[in-house]
Amino acid sequence: MLLQELLIENKGEILEAWVDQVLATYPEDGARIFKKEKDQFANPVGYAVKNSLWEVYTLLFEKNETAKIVAALEQMVQIRAVQTFAPSEAVSMAYTLKRVVKSVCHKEKVADLEGWQAFEEKADILAYTMFDLYAVSRERLYQTRIAEIKSGNHITTDGGCPSKLMDKNIAPKAELKTINV
Repeated sequence: MLLQELLIENKGEILEAWVDQVLATYPEDGARIFKKEKDQFANPVGYAVKNSLWEVYTLLFEKNETAKIVAALEQMVQIRAVQTFAPSEAVSMAYTLKRVVKSVCHKEKVADLEGWQAFEEKADILAYTMFDLYAVSRERLYQTRIAEIKSGNHITTDGGCPSKLMDKNIAPKAELKTINV
């Protein structure tokens, strides 16, 4: 069996494992919710990850349209850019896909060197594209933050709850005077 055939025939198995492993990169409580909840509005992160990965897989391995993966990845990468992921963790999905496909190849005993080289090239394109999108998203985030600071809006957005002003580091506490009777 050729690797391309395996990628199409085992699409469901590969994608489920890929989505599971990507969602497992989130903290345990979040990952459980992201995997369990199917509603787009109750679980926007899980929904975006699953839809993006399914669309990317279809574009790369069924339609062979690498130019259209930017649109498929954009929302998911933007979400990961505002979260606490290191850049390597945020774009590690391409390498996770390689591990998943490798394990399926071992199970199915597929040894297609030319097919594997083509797959590696597409997975690398996926990784480079994700890294570029991540860098652009982080840059946009920092530019927004700088604009907030310059405009003074950071006081409003960073201040949070008015009771935060009671913190001793921000505002001095009022002294209570005792009345002697």
